[in-house]
Amino acid sequence: MRFPKIIFGIKIRQKAICLTFDDGPHPVYTPQILQMLAKHDMKATFFITGSKIQKYRKILEQMISEGHEVGNHGYSHRNLIFKSKEFILNEINKTDELLRECGAKGEIVFRPPYGRMSLKAIFLLGELNKKIIMWNIPTKDYKAENSQSIIRKIRKKLKPGGIIILHDAGKLINSNVDRTFTIEAVELIIEEILQKGYSFKTISEMLKN
Repeated sequence: MRFPKIIFGIKIRQKAICLTFDDGPHPVYTPQILQMLAKHDMKATFFITGSKIQKYRKILEQMISEGHEVGNHGYSHRNLIFKSKEFILNEINKTDELLRECGAKGEIVFRPPYGRMSLKAIFLLGELNKKIIMWNIPTKDYKAENSQSIIRKIRKKLKPGGIIILHDAGKLINSNVDRTFTIEAVELIIEEILQKGYSFKTISEMLKN
């Protein structure tokens, strides 16, 4: 059995961080985030829920064409604890195939839904040679009461090699979510982080350094 790389943060000397988004694409919030990123000519990593790809394929294709990295966040967004080998493999392989169909190139990294995995899932990911990408700058934006609470959490943990986790959608296709505070926080924190001399990189770009 092969144990995969599980990455919570990246050791790097330069002032660079990763901005990551889970659960998308979303027809309202993801385009707003892409517009902000384009404005600053910066790239992010989006962990995609496979079941949303068919419905929001054009958004995903735009994401890839603009140079953002897309990672695998499982197909159904169900956690990988107490699941069969067949279920886990289907969640990963089906999403990988859909990402490839939309133009994803190179290595596709993986982030488990809810950040939860069983040992069975971990070793299966190792056999698939998947890097597991976690985070070390949590924001809990999905339950934030305002944008400033998200910003404070990022400020508190900000450091070179940091991986910020945010959410551009909800776990289900038809989730009635409001990511207004996330959008506001991203717009404000990008400016602040850039002023502190940081650059933004995708996960794969950071791992190369």
